[in-house]
Amino acid sequence: MIYHIPVLLQEVIALLNLKPGRNVIDCTFGGGGHSKKILEKTAPNGKLLGIDADPDALKRGELLITSADSADQLQKRLILVQDNFVNIESIVNQTDFKPVNAILIDLGMSSFQLDQADRGFSFQKDSPLNMSFGKEGFGANEIINKYPKQKLKEIFQKYGEIKNASAIARKIDSARRNQLIATTSMLVKAIYPRFNIEAGNRPYKPQIKLLARVWQAIRIEVNQELDNLQKVLPQTVKILSPGGRVAIISYHSLEDRIVKQYFRQESKICVCPIEFPVCRCHHKPKLKIITKKAVIPKEEEIYQNSRARSAKLRAAEKL
Repeated sequence: MIYHIPVLLQEVIALLNLKPGRNVIDCTFGGGGHSKKILEKTAPNGKLLGIDADPDALKRGELLITSADSADQLQKRLILVQDNFVNIESIVNQTDFKPVNAILIDLGMSSFQLDQADRGFSFQKDSPLNMSFGKEGFGANEIINKYPKQKLKEIFQKYGEIKNASAIARKIDSARRNQLIATTSMLVKAIYPRFNIEAGNRPYKPQIKLLARVWQAIRIEVNQELDNLQKVLPQTVKILSPGGRVAIISYHSLEDRIVKQYFRQESKICVCPIEFPVCRCHHKPKLKIITKKAVIPKEEEIYQNSRARSAKLRAAEKL
C-alpha cells in the first residue's frame, strides 16, 4: 500500500532543474515518491542518494521503486543510507557520492508515520509516547515525564508557539506526579481530563488545534528538528556543485523562517549591520534565490492530499 503522496512533486522536479545524468540527494527519502520521479528524470545514468532516519521509511520507499516497471534500471542508480540528514556531508564522503547536482529536503512527516499505531506521532490514536524518527532511543516519554515544568513550558512556547504554555506544563506536571504518562491517550487526558481517546471521547476543534501544537513541540524537541535544519543548510551549499540547486519543503512557520533567512543571508553581497557606513564583512554570496516567494500547493493538490495544505517550497542555486 502506498501511504505517502509526494507533496508539490511537479514543482520540486521543475525547481531542481533535473537533467539526464544528474546526481541528486533526497535527504528525507520517506515513501520514495519524490525519489522515484527524480530517478526517472535523471535517467539513464543519474544517481540518487536517499537518506532517512526511519528504517521503515527506507524499506517502504525502496519497495515503491522496485515495484516500478523499470525497477532494474532504477534500483541500480539508487543508494540508501539510514541516518539523519544532519550528517549529509559525512554521508556524501563515505559513499563518495559526487558530484552533487541537486538536493531535496522534505521536512514533512509521511502519512505512514502518522498512522502507525506504535509511534505516538498522532494524538488521535492511543499508542506509546515515542515520536522519534529513528524509532529507538530518546523519546517523547522522557520529555513528558522527566523534563522540569519550566523546560516543558519553554519548548511549548518556542516550538509550539502556545500562548498558555505555563498552564499546559502545569497540567502535565500535576498528572505525572500521580502516575507515569506512558501513552498518547494519557497525555491527552492530562491536558484535557474529560477526554478519553480509548473510549471514543475525542477533543473538539479548538482543543485539537492546541493538541496539534503540543505534539509539534514535543516532536521537534525529540528529533532536534530545527537545530538539525540549521546545521544542514551550510552543508548543502558546501557539497553542491556550482549551478546545483537545493529545494526545501517546510510545513510550519518555524521551519520556513529558518530556510528563508538562510537563503537571504547567503544571497547577499554584504551582511554587515545596517548602521555600518562601509562594508567590513567582505561576504561573498553563495546562493541565488530561485523562488522569490514560497511556492504553495494548488487547490487541486490540497483537495487530493489535505496534509499538503501547509507546505511551502523554497529553492536556491549555488553560485
